[in-house]
Amino acid sequence: MTRRHPARGLITAACLTIAAALTAGVAPATSAADGSPTASAAATPAATADAAARSVHDEGSGKYTPGQRSGLEPDGMVYEKPTHKPETRRPFDNRPNVVLITTDDQALTDLRWMPRTRRWLAGEGIRFTNMISPHPLCCPARAEILTGQYAQNNGVHTNAGPYGGLDALRGADNTIATWLQDSGYLAGMTGKYLNQYNATVGVPSGWDFWNVATTNGFGYSRFPMYHNGEPKFYGPDSHSSDVIAADTVQMVRDWSAADQPFFIWASYYAPHGICGSDEGCANPPEPARRHRGLHRDAAAPSMAKPSYNEADVRDKPGVIRRLGKIGRAKALHLHRERIRALAAVDEGVDATFRALQATGELDDTVVLFTSDNGYLIGEHRYRGKVLPYEEALRVPLLARGPGLPAGETRTQVATTVDLAPTILELADVQPGRVLDGRSLVPFLLDGDLPRYDDTILVQAGGLADRSPTPWMFRGVRDTRYTFVRWSNGFRELYDNRRDPHQLRNVGSDRRYRNVVREMSRRLAVLKDCRGASCRATFGRSPAPRG
Repeated sequence: MTRRHPARGLITAACLTIAAALTAGVAPATSAADGSPTASAAATPAATADAAARSVHDEGSGKYTPGQRSGLEPDGMVYEKPTHKPETRRPFDNRPNVVLITTDDQALTDLRWMPRTRRWLAGEGIRFTNMISPHPLCCPARAEILTGQYAQNNGVHTNAGPYGGLDALRGADNTIATWLQDSGYLAGMTGKYLNQYNATVGVPSGWDFWNVATTNGFGYSRFPMYHNGEPKFYGPDSHSSDVIAADTVQMVRDWSAADQPFFIWASYYAPHGICGSDEGCANPPEPARRHRGLHRDAAAPSMAKPSYNEADVRDKPGVIRRLGKIGRAKALHLHRERIRALAAVDEGVDATFRALQATGELDDTVVLFTSDNGYLIGEHRYRGKVLPYEEALRVPLLARGPGLPAGETRTQVATTVDLAPTILELADVQPGRVLDGRSLVPFLLDGDLPRYDDTILVQAGGLADRSPTPWMFRGVRDTRYTFVRWSNGFRELYDNRRDPHQLRNVGSDRRYRNVVREMSRRLAVLKDCRGASCRATFGRSPAPRG
């Protein structure tokens, strides 16, 4: 629909009081019977991707277990469909739409090869230069987005096992989707959800549209998804990034005709590697066919760093000390395949903005772009994420929307845990949980507004397939230091101001004893934090003695 555009000033008006404090229903018009966007009009982000969302077949039936809302009944397999709540819509609802676009394992530097995304978002919006994924792993990061909480509060420490995956999520039907839908938003999810999700679980509460991967290794071709209550298999002519883009475009088109705002989470799998073999998930991803010849001469930024194939790793934890060096050809190939895989995402972002523009929704929509975690390609001899190094923790964050300035940067610390509070503030919605994060809206509006709670809890759960434990490491990161205590007692401290590539672990350096004491104190405060205590302020970090 053509909205009335008072949302353009809504962000500023709704958040002035927050900034001051810091310084001191109608169902969507669709042709589908269940109210979901129609599949027949789905658009792909590029003409060469017209095979997306085809080749659909039934997925094999799952096993029913008590408490699941889909499963095997006496008359056959029964699957749950999304639930709609048209009765919750607000009259004359002028709140902004929100589109959240996430990638999987995108390094901060990868954004260089996404020109459309940079043009639409960085050029016309805001770029955060200090965005942190404090739990740099797929499932825990997504759980933080859903709940606005750290793992000690939402339950998701890792991807699987007793401390990870969907089963570990506390209050799986009490998420940002339910809060938004209960307030009158239409809510849609497409792509990668939480690890260990499968069709027998049904559709979590809060979603009007649901097309989510039903395998942990989502992949790029030949993959199953749960599409609005129907298991589907996408064949070799489909690419997962094109399916996600097509879903997003179709939701925008269909829901623009509804007299209520919408929230869309487009959760891309790219540039995550193909899991399997002895390489785990460090294998290269699968680009769309049309992109396989791109970037033949692209250099890997990681290979220009002094931390690439770090010469002396004796001061690093055992997971690093055991590694050999990574061949330059392997690192280059991995980097180029990753940025080729992101080309389809870049097209999807472009298609999303064009759909918003064509439907008259662009001026009423906040778009956020980020990644669940970063990625290392040879830094400290490592390929992957989950470790407490800058390349794993730092991720892109771009934002554009009504009332926000264009072409500006923000240096304040931001985190994945802050995304839910930010979206709720934009939508004028109260959460159903105690939130650990803080809304970023005041910082979106004012680049000079200081953030005092800049010591961030960083952590990772134990590996599910190796004697599962609740934690692999826990630590804190502020604007100068990264301090980590591993479960075996090993300690790392990096002075990121003097040593930005984290080559020298000064955790045992006598000149940094005062820093270790202070960062240990901060970790003791934050490791069991909940709500406001996760946003504790500690003042300036101490300088080393000498």
